[in-house]
Amino acid sequence: MMLRRLQITFLWMITGLWAFSASAGELILSPAEQAYLEEQQVISMCVDPHWLPYEKLDTDGKHIGLVAKYITLFQSKLGIPIKAIKTNTWQQSQKLYENGLCDIVSALNKTPERAQYLAFTQPYIESPAVLILNEKNFTDSALADLDGKTLAMVKGYVYESKLREDYPTIEIVYVPDMEVALQKVSTGQITATLGPLFMSFALIQQLGLDNLTIVGDTEYKDELRVGINKDNKMLIDIMDKTVASLTTEDHSYVRRMWAVERKP
Repeated sequence: MMLRRLQITFLWMITGLWAFSASAGELILSPAEQAYLEEQQVISMCVDPHWLPYEKLDTDGKHIGLVAKYITLFQSKLGIPIKAIKTNTWQQSQKLYENGLCDIVSALNKTPERAQYLAFTQPYIESPAVLILNEKNFTDSALADLDGKTLAMVKGYVYESKLREDYPTIEIVYVPDMEVALQKVSTGQITATLGPLFMSFALIQQLGLDNLTIVGDTEYKDELRVGINKDNKMLIDIMDKTVASLTTEDHSYVRRMWAVERKP
């Protein structure tokens, strides 16, 4: 029953995951924007190095995952390399963008705190956030049921501040990444975790954690955008146009390329 529920959820997710723009079409840059790119020669990028299936830096520092496929598409549209800065944790990447040491951040949710350092494009990937529990848990079905219970969370993820504000009695337990979060819920060490539907489904399948169940949507969701150094007005305008130019065909192409990458 749990597997069938996940399969049905995944079918819905695939149809609603990608964000589409009514104004999507050809990317047209001004002469000044084109000259900026020619002078810039490369765009530096901060990423989350442990955030599959969205993105990861492999052992060679290569950017992989769904987001990486979008970045490759952005490169082809712009005609300029976009290079990931190697970090070991999301917290290290945060420090870099907070200090203006990367031109863009590949994919993240917009928050007031992050807006101190970054401007944001419109979303290009959207996914509802879901609650994940052990299938032996028959008492909890929503975040409101977790009063005094534990929830695994990667420090610095967007849900952390929202949870602390909306559900202050939930005990947040920090973990290094979502894989560990799911494993700890699977073994019963932690009651629950919260994550984007797309990521959670893919990781549960990849890790073979058949005793986990996705309970359903919460009031939160991922709206992943490109973040741009807020002092770089020219690049803000360029990236705005680039994301806005994504077409239905572009999104379909990215999905196909990502599916090929995932095949063993």
